[in-house]
Amino acid sequence: MRAEVRARIERARVVAIVRSEDPDAALNAARAIIDGGLDVVEISLTTPQAVEVIGALIRTTTACIGAGTVLTVAEVDRVALAGAAFLVAPNLDESVVRTAVDAGLVVGPGVFTATECARALAVGADYLKLFPAAVAGVAGLTALRGPFPAARWLPTGGIGAADAAAWLAAGASAVGIGGRLTGGDPAAITARTRTLCAGLAGAEPTGLPAEPSPAHDPRHDPRHDPRHDPRHDQKASP
Repeated sequence: MRAEVRARIERARVVAIVRSEDPDAALNAARAIIDGGLDVVEISLTTPQAVEVIGALIRTTTACIGAGTVLTVAEVDRVALAGAAFLVAPNLDESVVRTAVDAGLVVGPGVFTATECARALAVGADYLKLFPAAVAGVAGLTALRGPFPAARWLPTGGIGAADAAAWLAAGASAVGIGGRLTGGDPAAITARTRTLCAGLAGAEPTGLPAEPSPAHDPRHDPRHDPRHDPRHDQKASP
């Protein structure tokens, strides 16, 4: 399940972030994004009745719906119960990450330093949400990728349609885009989303770690058996 969610996020290349003071507006914005061709949407828990909005989208669409600004274990439990596929946070709280992983959710905690990156990966984070990305810059992502080559990156904060491709080219698995995409009336949101998707049609994220193959378990490889004699790997001479 988590591998499937990661695959959807990385195919979309963008996580659309919906944050609103009005739950109906949030619901309409999310549907407008989906109508525009982007099927990975995050509803920030700063939105009133955010969990209800998440549930409504899950019931009425086939999109990949997640929760944002998840700060506590109790909030993880609520969004998991609502059926969210993933969650992200602006900060790193190991208990939140562990609870999300235990619940089967894909999770991307907020990080900004190498120490935070290491701590997040140690507790099972699927993504490192570089936040605020605009402050770190593409150069910051490039520098952090060096010591963490196996990490998946979800830079967020200050990224727009115009620079999304640059972040993907620098090694981001996907990018989070909020107000620059989701502001305004539904028709405008749909139009911007279509433009964004068209612009990223040829921009593939680079440096993605490969998902482990379920068909191969190295424990079942005879070469890892201490009783294995490598001489038997060679065909006998005729």
